[in-house]
Amino acid sequence: MHTTRTLVELPEFCPNRACRFHDRAQAASERWYTRFGRFPTASRGFIQRFRCCACGKTCSTQTFSVHYWTHSDYDLVWLVQHLYACAGLRQLGRFTGVTYRVVQNRIRRLARNALAVMDEALAELELSEHLAMDGFESYTRSQYHPNNITHLTGSDSEFIYGVVHTTLRRSGRMRAGQRLTRALIDTVWYPPRGVREDCTALLADLSGLILAASRRRTVELATDKHTAYPQALSAVPSLAAALREGRVVHRRVSSRAARTKNNPLFAANYVDRQLRKNLAEHVRETVRQGREVNSQMERMAVFTVLHNFLTPHRVSDRAAGHHGARHASVAGVSPQAVRWHLERFASRRHVWTHTRTGAEWIRRIWQHSYENPPVIRLRRRHLDVHSVALSPGALPYHLLA
Repeated sequence: MHTTRTLVELPEFCPNRACRFHDRAQAASERWYTRFGRFPTASRGFIQRFRCCACGKTCSTQTFSVHYWTHSDYDLVWLVQHLYACAGLRQLGRFTGVTYRVVQNRIRRLARNALAVMDEALAELELSEHLAMDGFESYTRSQYHPNNITHLTGSDSEFIYGVVHTTLRRSGRMRAGQRLTRALIDTVWYPPRGVREDCTALLADLSGLILAASRRRTVELATDKHTAYPQALSAVPSLAAALREGRVVHRRVSSRAARTKNNPLFAANYVDRQLRKNLAEHVRETVRQGREVNSQMERMAVFTVLHNFLTPHRVSDRAAGHHGARHASVAGVSPQAVRWHLERFASRRHVWTHTRTGAEWIRRIWQHSYENPPVIRLRRRHLDVHSVALSPGALPYHLLA
């Protein structure tokens, strides 16, 4: 198995949220801790402990490592590379001799670091391009639970600014038996929200960026002709006012228009293509479909950072992948703004209380707040219902904090 050593020599901040040294800047300004002994471990030898001089909270060098509360140092760089190359979880586990649950646990840790990168980028970014918004269609566990993963993308840079998930009710042409199955599922569970509500939340998160840019120039938002998009724009008061004043323009394009570079939705269509190509669970007619909504969105968060910051904006014939601008740099994200977070992406642990934007789309993924459809087995016309999802209360605190 691939391993990496990610020891942290000194504590970075006090883990106690109520302590003034929980703030990184405050903790860096003075010596806030004392050494508090060591303890032996079978996997990492002796671990140094520390104690906060202000509140008495104890921590260790492992508290700030991405491998906190684990017994092995899994090679997360290798994991990210193969996840982005369309490998499935069980396949990754077989390569490294671990169970798929270990792989899922490490992806969960990477997802929170990815969200921290996106939070920092959005906090520093000034919008300098038009936008495209569209829904990527996939499903979770069963085609009776289709979903719409709506992403807001830069028209020039193809930078993904945000993403939300909506579980839908199966529609379209069905056989009689399939209609009966759907009717039985409806008696047990129904999607809690629609596309309009989730798009409203996403637009509200990014309304500050859009409005700041609209004071300098007109911002165009391109979508297809789905009825949820104008409703979502109207539901955000600041954006609705900007639409009336002409500072924001909503451009609606037919989804059947040729998907060329001249199409205003080209950026959204390009991201859809990358998702189909790079994530195993979204490949057409895949046998590796996502089985849990929150885990699916965690993988989406990792994909977002890899797409935005590590994938060339335009792929050339060069063998070396480091040549050329990235989507983030074309969007105007300063490399210095996120370098610290990217350098720590596969080694250190980020916490929710240090995020800056408070974006709802980030919180939903970070805190596992998406409702997962239950597993429904139809046996002799009786419903056998159970859940494979992990509720926020069932997750360990160190993964939600």
